[in-house]
Amino acid sequence: MSWWKKALYDTCSLITLDKLLLERVALTRHFPTSIIALEESFSADQLREETATRMRPRVTLHPLPTPTQLARLLASKKLSKAISQVDRLIYATAVNSQLSVVTGDARLAKAVRSKKIQVGNLALILRELVLTNKLSKTACEKLLLSLASRRDYILGMPTPYWADLRDYSFP
Repeated sequence: MSWWKKALYDTCSLITLDKLLLERVALTRHFPTSIIALEESFSADQLREETATRMRPRVTLHPLPTPTQLARLLASKKLSKAISQVDRLIYATAVNSQLSVVTGDARLAKAVRSKKIQVGNLALILRELVLTNKLSKTACEKLLLSLASRRDYILGMPTPYWADLRDYSFP
């Protein structure tokens, strides 16, 4: 089973996954029928209503650690001040539940990885789908360019191609 099928998705990854599935519905079969996320990612300041409406049926909400566990986990690691509050909750939940994480935030990724938990982003998932012949390079490039046209620079560039993804690493 692919690592991202039992991973906790952050808000940005939910948004990007929504865009990918709008572009290519056939990608649905490569993701679990219910991905894991936090309720906090669905707040109005995190997700647009239309994105939340589309993604909510695809999501299993994972409970946060207890307040005591949450305080202990957040106190045990000096997290970057640039990490959002919801990403702090994702970090604590992932560490507490030993869940892999799909995130686009390099600071969150480094914090999660420091706890020896697998972490990646949707770009790495696309690359793995190509390398396992579940997605063609051409289809992948179209997806990358489509995301970039919506200003979702999962590779950090406005015109990404397969060669960029092939050599990409995260975080």
